[in-house]
Amino acid sequence: MKYNRRSALLYGLLKGLQTEFFGIFVMLFFWAVAKAMGLFANLMFGFMGIMCVVCILADFGLKEGSKAANADTLHGDNVGRNFGTITGLIAMIPFALTAVILAVSKFSGAFDFLAAFKIANACLFPIIDIFAHSAYIKDMSPAVFLLILPYLGLFPLSTYIGFKWGYDKVDLKDKIVYKNK
Repeated sequence: MKYNRRSALLYGLLKGLQTEFFGIFVMLFFWAVAKAMGLFANLMFGFMGIMCVVCILADFGLKEGSKAANADTLHGDNVGRNFGTITGLIAMIPFALTAVILAVSKFSGAFDFLAAFKIANACLFPIIDIFAHSAYIKDMSPAVFLLILPYLGLFPLSTYIGFKWGYDKVDLKDKIVYKNK
């Protein structure tokens, strides 16, 4: 059976939205302990939110890479090792759009999008909260944009690495547990 690229891209978009679903839980737990734990809560839950993105998309890339390698080997399909980047870029689209809307909101002053941005990017919420503690765009530091770019880069990077490892049939158990002994 040939590798269905369209289905993989659509599924990649859904996996990107799945990170948002898990990010909402990270954000809720952060809200529960933020007052008591202070900055440590921001850092700890921010790391957890970022790891949600990395783990979900790397797992998706690993499975899709394995499927693509099988299609290439068995059916002569030509998916290639770099298709994971494209699926990661597709998964990133909703979050990139919210970042563009936030930039327009910040620099035009026409509307206030910060509260919606924080909820729409729940995985990043605890870290954004350090630089934009209030819900008003006028109080937001431009440093937030320096956080958004690497965050958006996690989507294609995680999917690419996972896809490449799945395509190359890398056994993570041997790499991590046995350290290739």
